[in-house]
Amino acid sequence: MRKTILITTTGVFIFAVGLACAQTTTPGKRQPTLALPSSGQSTLPGQFSQVSELRAMPSTIPFTANNPGSAIPGSSVATITWEIEHGNNGRTWTLMVGTTSPTFNGCTTVPASAVSVKCVSAWVAGGGQSSAGCNMNNFTPLPNSLPGLSVASGNEGNASEHNYTVVLSYQLTDSWRYRANVCPLNVSYTVVAQ
Repeated sequence: MRKTILITTTGVFIFAVGLACAQTTTPGKRQPTLALPSSGQSTLPGQFSQVSELRAMPSTIPFTANNPGSAIPGSSVATITWEIEHGNNGRTWTLMVGTTSPTFNGCTTVPASAVSVKCVSAWVAGGGQSSAGCNMNNFTPLPNSLPGLSVASGNEGNASEHNYTVVLSYQLTDSWRYRANVCPLNVSYTVVAQ
């Protein structure tokens, strides 16, 4: 049996805002761009899985420090949604999260690993034995490599369309070592469907 893995990615910015102003920077003016699903799908026996409509909301999650030395929660949770069509029961999907930068853009004293992520919830709408569940229930440092951490996964279910939603929470490990003004970190989400 031949296996095909389809990877679709999208991104979101995370900002360290208002920490003790040891560095002065100019906020990035780039906005995250949604990536189109890969067109390199191969046909599996009978049918193939198709990932589409991958979105992350909101597109920016700021952290505002008020007590240096403590963990600072993000201003909101990130909700990641996508669709899988033509899934096969027994084949899995996985949501990955990571970044390619070792530090926040313009704030080199703030490493990407200062940001931690955990899965809050995962669910799927659609029948056919599809499933969704969190893989990481505890905060884990964000890796500066892609595809990153496996935060949620499940069963694709049968051929009908399925809508998936995963909610992630972020926190910044604040420290006097990680002082910044306003600095972005681009985070990528990747859905891998077999």
